[in-house]
Amino acid sequence: MTDDWEKELIVRIAWYYYIQKKTQKEIADMLGVSRMRVIRLLEKAERENVVQISIHNDFRGRLKTEQNLIDIYRLDDAFVIPSDERHTSETLNDAVAKAAAMYIDEHFSDTPIINIGYGDTTGRFMNYFSQISKKKPTYISLTGGVSIYLLNTQLSAGNASLYLIPAPFVASTKEIVDAIKKETAVIEISRMHPTASCSVIGIGGMDDNATVIKSGIIQKNDFDFLKMRGAAGDVLAHFFDEDGTFIPVSTEERLITYSPEALKKLHNVIAVAAGTVKRPAIRAALRGQYPNILITDEATAEWLIENK
Repeated sequence: MTDDWEKELIVRIAWYYYIQKKTQKEIADMLGVSRMRVIRLLEKAERENVVQISIHNDFRGRLKTEQNLIDIYRLDDAFVIPSDERHTSETLNDAVAKAAAMYIDEHFSDTPIINIGYGDTTGRFMNYFSQISKKKPTYISLTGGVSIYLLNTQLSAGNASLYLIPAPFVASTKEIVDAIKKETAVIEISRMHPTASCSVIGIGGMDDNATVIKSGIIQKNDFDFLKMRGAAGDVLAHFFDEDGTFIPVSTEERLITYSPEALKKLHNVIAVAAGTVKRPAIRAALRGQYPNILITDEATAEWLIENK
């Protein structure tokens, strides 16, 4: 066993055991090694301080898959977690949300300011960050829709501050949107966005379980029309084609959300997304250079590399 392969195997085993809560036998069967080897490498992980609250980035190293993603899509960084064929969509969202919490805990200051997009995975990230980190983050919403942000978050009041745009995600008319944007509270939050340490966003796919449909942000007939126009996915309810080119639609003017061009100007835009149905959307978002950091699972990363 080479040193590089042993290091990668230790990290995989540590991830499955400590983060995914799998048994030693399950890990041995998944990786095709003996249970005794799993035990020995777990002992080595503890002995060499690879594992504390999370798997430390210094020990994770730069996997070849991550470097390929960075090179192909001109990213600043990538964090690829081991895949598990038994993952459901929900458990996969959970896994990449945990990874995002670890990544941000390791890379940013003790009081990070974090712009946050809507979605299931970003909500899970906020929960996990509160659980694993001693830092005191400030979250700033990138869209309207107060209930969307509160639905899946259970933030400790003493551990985080949450600044929400006091407005719906979708207004009934463009005139209402224009009026809301002139409100002092909304202007103050918009001034905070460029000061953030990082921005955490999800990437929406074009399947019928997409958050934009389930949350009522986009109506099903509008969603189907977007697919007919070649939409591959969305970021912050902005839809783009397979090359990442923004697709303007009439409903856009009724949305209270951060613009795609402004998003590209922010530093450390971290996309947290994974799964088979989202792969074309993730690729399109990377081609459009909306995020510059990607956190995903290994199977998705390999697909992105093979289907660049």
